[in-house]
Amino acid sequence: MACVLFFMDSKEKINHLREMIDECDNQMVDLLVKRFTVSIQIGAIKESNNLAVGDPNREREIIDRLTERLKGKLDRDDISAIFGPVYHISKKLQKK
Repeated sequence: MACVLFFMDSKEKINHLREMIDECDNQMVDLLVKRFTVSIQIGAIKESNNLAVGDPNREREIIDRLTERLKGKLDRDDISAIFGPVYHISKKLQKK
């Protein structure tokens, strides 16, 4: 890809890179839908067992795991900022 970009003008490079971002966005949304589907299943199990929807320990475990996995790429605050809305939507779906 770097070779391809070398021969493009700036506008073409930006457009090409934006297409790559669009593809990443599509993949992320698909994965979020998959995650939310699993979360709904967990919500059904929690409901049938009278368990609380929220689990701060689990959320912290996820942030800890991802922080370690992404060391040097994203910091803990950025990971938390990304996953805060994901947790919010997951809990909302589990309550339905």
